[in-house]
Amino acid sequence: MPRVSITIPGKNSQPYRFKLDRNKVTIGRSVDNDIVIDDPSVSSAHCTMDRVDGGYILRDRNSTNGISLDDEEMEVIDLRNGDDVKVGDVQFGYGLADEELDTLDTEDFKSNEKQKKAKDVPAAPKKITRNSAAQSPSVPPQQMLASSEAGGGMISFTTLVLGILALIAGLNNGYVKKQEKLGRTGDITLHGDLLNGQPALEQKKVEDE
Repeated sequence: MPRVSITIPGKNSQPYRFKLDRNKVTIGRSVDNDIVIDDPSVSSAHCTMDRVDGGYILRDRNSTNGISLDDEEMEVIDLRNGDDVKVGDVQFGYGLADEELDTLDTEDFKSNEKQKKAKDVPAAPKKITRNSAAQSPSVPPQQMLASSEAGGGMISFTTLVLGILALIAGLNNGYVKKQEKLGRTGDITLHGDLLNGQPALEQKKVEDE
């Protein structure tokens, strides 16, 4: 029969034995457990020994002080022949007879061991921005913002220049048409007249006879 030895600090070791076909053994400080450990570091319902293919595992039941292997707190520990683990502060020894080892060797054992996450260490918050999906990871947001502002300024300046050019063109066209009505011919431009100081022809008065 599998053997469990419980060693409370300052007390003699207490041996427990049970049949290999036992599916679950409850362990804790409460008298309702199969293995009672009278120690303040042990919770009322501390852990269980669960039968799996190939042997047993020790599973924590959200206890206060947990179960540990080699000073590492675990949620599940794969129990191997000769293991010494801790239930709270209590030493927990696990052993099997040769015939039990022979029986378990015929079963396919799969590891269930699981280490607990570090306590009181908050996970780093995931930073999500509204435009994160559209932004390239290789370009910092500050540079993208600066590029956007520069592009917007260039567009505004270009629009202003085009507006001024359109206004000048409109004034020039109006001036040319007026000069042609007054009888001027040739190359007429408002800009050229302004540079050359050439005044416009005076409009002739037409009187009805």
